[in-house]
Amino acid sequence: MDETVSVTYVSADDVEMLVLVLPRRLMVDTATLERLRDVVSDTLRDAVTDVVSATAGPCDGLLPRIRAYIDDNLGDPGLSPETVAAAHHISTRYLYKLFARQGISVARWIRQRRLERCRMDLSDPRLGGRAVGEVGAHWGFADSSYFSRVFRETYGCSPRAYRHGRLAS
Repeated sequence: MDETVSVTYVSADDVEMLVLVLPRRLMVDTATLERLRDVVSDTLRDAVTDVVSATAGPCDGLLPRIRAYIDDNLGDPGLSPETVAAAHHISTRYLYKLFARQGISVARWIRQRRLERCRMDLSDPRLGGRAVGEVGAHWGFADSSYFSRVFRETYGCSPRAYRHGRLAS
């Protein structure tokens, strides 16, 4: 049962009692304490991010650094909005806001850049011996069937057909 108590006056004795009781109450349930710590930490990070984003313009250089980081790490299948935000010491919420200003989501940007790199590799005659699944894996697509599906959705043909058409011409 949640109960809200309004306090207008706290005596010195009450404060002493709180000082003695509160630590024991918090130590009883470490899981609750850990959740509380996470919530407070996330809330503070988001608040600081909001203040920084309100004072720093979109031209503060962060977005180009983030895009460069993404390009440098496309081969990592674990690359995600969460890992990108953590690497730049910002909240995922702020990262989403940065990309929303550009009209694209972070995940879509990562996928788009991976697909562009795969398309370039599939067009390169020097890489003709590399299996299509290896090309996808090299650029962070851990699942070859997912890679083939999104490649087809984006370019209108399978990676294999794309390679055959590019290398035959």
